[in-house]
Amino acid sequence: MKSTLRPIARLVVAISALLMITAYFVPLWQILMWAPQYPEGLEMKIWINTLSGDVKIISALNHYIGMKHIEVSMFPEFKYMIYIVGFLVGFGLLTALVNKRYILWMYSILILSAGIGALVDFYLWGYNYGHNLDPTAPIVMPGMSYQPPLIGTKQLLNFTAFSGPDIGGWIFMSAGLLVIGVLCYEIYVSRKKIMKMITLILMAGFVLSCSSEQELLRYGKDACYTCKMTLMDKKFGAEIITAKGKVYKFDDANCMVNFINSDYLAEETITRKLIVDYSQPEKLIPAEEAFYLKSDQIRSPMVSQIAAFETEQVMLKYKPKLKAIYLSWGELMTQFK
Repeated sequence: MKSTLRPIARLVVAISALLMITAYFVPLWQILMWAPQYPEGLEMKIWINTLSGDVKIISALNHYIGMKHIEVSMFPEFKYMIYIVGFLVGFGLLTALVNKRYILWMYSILILSAGIGALVDFYLWGYNYGHNLDPTAPIVMPGMSYQPPLIGTKQLLNFTAFSGPDIGGWIFMSAGLLVIGVLCYEIYVSRKKIMKMITLILMAGFVLSCSSEQELLRYGKDACYTCKMTLMDKKFGAEIITAKGKVYKFDDANCMVNFINSDYLAEETITRKLIVDYSQPEKLIPAEEAFYLKSDQIRSPMVSQIAAFETEQVMLKYKPKLKAIYLSWGELMTQFK
């Protein structure tokens, strides 16, 4: 399986890393405020290690309602943000240089973690800043808090506040999207084995979340609905599921076939037919898609002498060993009439 990156992917990763250098030179975030007495608006710019804009005016206004003065010293993040961004830039360039897909996965996770961490950190700061108020402030409104919005617009008394990315923030997010896009591209164009693995995982998740109908066969506990014998041999077993969600379990193929051919379910629809894969004990597979072998060397519980297999390749492997004949699903359904 190809584990290296394609040339275009390496180039885009390197570009995304270099784009993040702009974080040292342009503001990353902005908070804007408008009020009748400030129709032109007030702004505060958040850089990688400092603040700019109308910080003193905003602090003075906020102080009247008990909020702390905004100072650079109240952001300990400013002391190490330059190193975090530098690390991300370096790791991105290293990803392009090392040329390994697993490094790209690590870089993508780092980018996502950094973005989520920054938003969580800013939210926590805003929560503390807007809720931890001075009770001796000139204006006190019991039960009132003034947490600024994380992203978007919010009304705070007579002020309309807006919070969102600035130039550096948009560039940073674009760089992150480029990295995620490259990872998706690599997955998409890689060999089918990766796509098949992801598809199987998604399908398994879908089945587990959306279908509670299928039940595991409990060997030593469950009894066959047809012959009433307890299921014991993990290489054999079957079950059918009806539209009403009822599950019928069987210890051998002939028990299931006889049940289906009976008129017991004349007024109820069978939605799924499952049978155990002989080569993968306890694993239930779609019965109508399985490949069957019949041989007197197959010691099934109720002497059907039938074994089921998920794939034709495995069935053909067992066929000479068991000196068996092949049966299709349709042929199996006529065996026990």
